[in-house]
Amino acid sequence: MIYIDFDGVILDTEVLLFEEWRKNPNRFNLPEIEKIKYIQNADWNFIINNAEIINDSVYNLKQMDPNNTTILTKIHSLNNEGIAKIEWLRKMEIKQSIITVPYQSKKTDLVDASGNILIDDCLANLDDWSNNNGNPIFFDMDNDNYDSWNEPNTKNYPKVLSLSKFK
Repeated sequence: MIYIDFDGVILDTEVLLFEEWRKNPNRFNLPEIEKIKYIQNADWNFIINNAEIINDSVYNLKQMDPNNTTILTKIHSLNNEGIAKIEWLRKMEIKQSIITVPYQSKKTDLVDASGNILIDDCLANLDDWSNNNGNPIFFDMDNDNYDSWNEPNTKNYPKVLSLSKFK
């Protein structure tokens, strides 16, 4: 099975999601729970419907066999973020199954990584996947060998810039 992350792989949601957050000069001093609340309360319908599609990901997903591919996405709120992602994927006529992962859980808590592929832009997710005998693929849309949180790909996970390799 090929599992595909949503944020930073299919849609570039980070830019719009953290636009207001970056304006807060005290953001670095706030506890993690404040960041979580901010993400939970964000206008996910606006974010998702205005975010940029990354490297023809929607077209590439439509070319993939939905029996061998699944969207595996972390969410901070089912009623806000989760529903918005599901509705958008279905509106785009994406046929893959969608598994939402609560933010406090790991992707490997919901699915068996062993022998399966995870395409993700977050190296921490790939580390956990690898530690659970999965095959990590680093999605590096900027081709700079850094993930979305500015962490370097020091473990040299195999890298892709687009989902087209998996069609």
